[in-house]
Amino acid sequence: MIMDNIADILKKGERFFLASHKDPDGDAIGSILALGETLILSGKDVALFNEGPIPDSFASLKGIERVANSFNPGSGFDALFILDCANLERVGNISFHLSKIRPLINIDHHENNSQFGDLNLVDPDSSSVGEIVYRLIKLADLPMNVAVAENIFVAIQTDTGSFRYKNTTREAFHIAGEMLGWGVGSWKISRKVMDGYTLKKLRLLESTLKTVELYHAGKVGLMTITKQMLSKAGADNSDSERFVDYPRFISGVEIAALIREIGKDYYKFSLRSNDWVNVADLASHFGGGGHPSAAAFTREGSLEVVKKDFLSKARGFLDRR
Repeated sequence: MIMDNIADILKKGERFFLASHKDPDGDAIGSILALGETLILSGKDVALFNEGPIPDSFASLKGIERVANSFNPGSGFDALFILDCANLERVGNISFHLSKIRPLINIDHHENNSQFGDLNLVDPDSSSVGEIVYRLIKLADLPMNVAVAENIFVAIQTDTGSFRYKNTTREAFHIAGEMLGWGVGSWKISRKVMDGYTLKKLRLLESTLKTVELYHAGKVGLMTITKQMLSKAGADNSDSERFVDYPRFISGVEIAALIREIGKDYYKFSLRSNDWVNVADLASHFGGGGHPSAAAFTREGSLEVVKKDFLSKARGFLDRR
């Protein structure tokens, strides 16, 4: 069994390299921190990498100071772990160098994972990669402490939208409850990770909410963030984490999209669905992917053109019902 093989590598190996995707969310950061901490407690040598920048909301997580955003991995590692990435390129510019480390172990829960690893532990039924990391820790009999528990909790909490999204399962609640037993303060975590808005983030949200548009009889809700808006608020793209939820909150909206300008005539679409549309399938038409209820893609062209193309394709998905 793949999980048994990976647990054996964790127990027997002495030096590991762990990485997660650029523009990290709570699952990406929480997962590498949790796995890294338990390996360090076991006396292992561990390197943690994320191309970053790390969002301010994760700055106080236990172990965050160990995460490097520029690193030459060199050689001598017993294994490379890539967490929460549907494909190797999601790691960022370092992906070419990382591919030289073997074995490459891919741990993920995206349905469209490209199975890029030598060992692929991909479970779309898991609420988060943090949930998979928890199972690996238990199976490999690795040590647990409050730092490991806090980061597992963060991974599950953020990827389930504070236990509100469809991927919230009985198992997710069970694991989160066990983490509380290790001394994790759920209110403190929520305050600093989910609710700790800076003034620049609130200013960005204010201007972003003014861009709300509804299409297709109110079933599609859009918001847009331009570089000019970011500059005016003194913010960056990481400050817009979870803004896509705001059009999703509008009654009657099935597909929510946040369109962010990330370069000249280059845009990132973050998608959410409320009920039945599979936004991962929708994103795949533009070269993207994700989960049935949360996905993303990037698109080149003028804002008017990329928005028109997206709305045309979204209409087709809505008409399937």
